[in-house]
Amino acid sequence: MSRKFSSWRSSSMVLLVACAVVSALPVSGSGQSKGPTTPKVPFGNQPCASLSAADRAMLKMPATVSAKPDRAPATLPVDNVCTYENGGSRYVQIGFQVKIDYDANSSGNRSKTRQAPADLPGSFYDGQGGLWFSKNGYYVVVSGRSALREPVARVVVGKL
Repeated sequence: MSRKFSSWRSSSMVLLVACAVVSALPVSGSGQSKGPTTPKVPFGNQPCASLSAADRAMLKMPATVSAKPDRAPATLPVDNVCTYENGGSRYVQIGFQVKIDYDANSSGNRSKTRQAPADLPGSFYDGQGGLWFSKNGYYVVVSGRSALREPVARVVVGKL
């Protein structure tokens, strides 16, 4: 297994496992989760509409980059994640999450070494390098190539 694939696979698994675990946690001992359990996904529940072909060109991604929708956790009724990859190499992944995931990562998994840019609303880096932000009830995490995280987040923020 190549190092690129191993790294991509492990970080994707971290995102999937973290979302599944956090989404299943009860709040305040009531046995009820706080807030919706299905993330708010823009563009008619199509997370891969986050970056148009023009956006990808502006971000200097190859024209052959494909966009693959997915669900994290897999039991969701709608796709909430899009992975942009080319030839087995992941460029960026955009995930729309619920507020409890955002809050749990903000309070318990916030990076102690990376500072998020001030121009992204409610933004922070998590311990695995994912860039989180919130806008208009959307809770978003961008992961993948470090050089793309902030530019991609700015494109998505502009559309929400």
